[in-house]
Amino acid sequence: MFALAPVVHLVMRAFADGPDRVWSLIFRQRTLDLVWRSSILALTVTVACLVVGLAAAWLTTRTDLPGRRWFALALSVPLAIPSYVSGFVWIAQFPALEGFVGAALVLTCASFPYVFLPVAAALASIDPGLEEVARTLGRSRLRTTVTVTLRQVWPTAAAGGLLVALYTLSDFGAVALMRYEAFTLAIYGSYRGLLDRTPAAVFGLILVAL
Repeated sequence: MFALAPVVHLVMRAFADGPDRVWSLIFRQRTLDLVWRSSILALTVTVACLVVGLAAAWLTTRTDLPGRRWFALALSVPLAIPSYVSGFVWIAQFPALEGFVGAALVLTCASFPYVFLPVAAALASIDPGLEEVARTLGRSRLRTTVTVTLRQVWPTAAAGGLLVALYTLSDFGAVALMRYEAFTLAIYGSYRGLLDRTPAAVFGLILVAL
């Protein structure tokens, strides 16, 4: 009930001027642009995190990489660094790195552990006998990896990817520093810059829906 209180407030504030105002705000071009910009950022970061997280989990659990335990610890560190701090460091070192590319890079670096950690745990718990049986039946190492190993860890990777997508949609610090106008930045600007805060409430409801 407490967690739903903000949503109830958004609904009441958005529809205070009637449903016609809400629909006019939802279907205007700026709102559609924000949906596209936020969605493509979330999709890009999620795919990138799946690639990086799966590769990192494989290297630290299924290879003879020297010091792989330390690598696993180091790869978990981004979770302890707020995205706006990472964004500040990146933009301070590379001032030209802004917009979509900068936001996607910072959010990927900040959130890939959401995929890496659960996938690494899943890989460590898989019975290696299943892979050995597949190899003895004539499957190549690559085919065994794709059809046996990845098939078992894919639900875990997908759950981690969902967390990444939700984190990306809700992030404010990185997109603000990188000057990429996603929903969170638009909500902040609408709330601070206008006396009429209905657009901010409508934007917030759309973001919740996403």
